[in-house]
Parts: sequence; structure tokens; C-alpha cells
Amino acid sequence: MSDGITLRDPTAEASGAMRPRVAPPASLAGVTVALLDIGKMRGDEFIDRLAMLLTERAIATRRFRKPTNTRTAPVETLQEIATTCSAVVIALSDCGSCTSCSTHDLNDLDRRGIPGVNVITEAFVEAFAGQTRAIGFAGASVVVAHPVQNRTTVELHAMAEAALPGVLAALGVVAAE
Repeated sequence: MSDGITLRDPTAEASGAMRPRVAPPASLAGVTVALLDIGKMRGDEFIDRLAMLLTERAIATRRFRKPTNTRTAPVETLQEIATTCSAVVIALSDCGSCTSCSTHDLNDLDRRGIPGVNVITEAFVEAFAGQTRAIGFAGASVVVAHPVQNRTTVELHAMAEAALPGVLAALGVVAAE
């Protein structure tokens, strides 16, 4: 009877308490890390390099891509990540709406038992912090330089290399691993 009807909750999105994030795996050896491309222009070049760097460390990755950066990921995509991967890196948020949507994706996956990290640009650190406070989720982020779209491929690869230690730390990898 509800075909074609979508109900929206008109109440404010706010939580009184912060829920801690799911603990990352003890090791990334033998597990697969999802790399969720949010669909921003040039973000794939950053993720390409990140995938290569993780592969060089014998960390298996699996790529996913959202159809648009201005909405949360489709439920099917989140479910596939939750059933095939043990951690997630969501990249590359460099505006308000994509930062908000990516934060919701991170929270949704965390609730499904998949720990992760959002890669965001420095201009949206406060937006990420505000969104995590609003939804009551102590999500992890790694910050890179802003903006992204006008960077060369070499610069985007260098950004991924600089972000790697933070990504690994957020996923529970200690420097010696």
C-alpha cells in the first residue's frame, strides 16, 4: 500500500551522545579494505594511488563507486561492502554536501560492523566534525589539502602518499606492520 510514497522524518538530526566507532581489525593481513569513491571529479586518481600503495603493503582492496557525491551510497553498495570487506576508506570529500553524505556512509557502514575513515579536505574539517556531532558518531577522518579538482595527477598521487599513514592508523595498522 506504500508504493511510491516516501515518508521523511521532519525532526532535527541530533544525538545527545557520541557512539564510538567500531574498532578496526587487529591486522589488515588477510582482510579486504573497501575503497569507496564518492564520485567527485579527480577523486579516482587519488584512490588509484591509494589502492596501489595498499597493494604494495599486501593489503587487499576492492573498489566501489557511488553514482553521485550528493547523496548517500545506495543500500546495495553499503551491503556489498559490509559482506565482502573488513574496513573502508571513503574518499575524497571536498565540499559540504559530499562531506555530509560521506559521513553518513561511514556511520552506516560502522553500524554494520565495518570500521573506516573518511578522507576529507582541510576546508571541510569543521563540516565533518559538526556532522559527526549531530549524528552522535565518533567517526575518523584523514585530512588532505584543498582543493582537489585543479591538481595534477602527480599532485593527487602525492596527496594519497601523504594521507597513507593516517589512513593506515585509522584502520588500526601500527607503523611497524
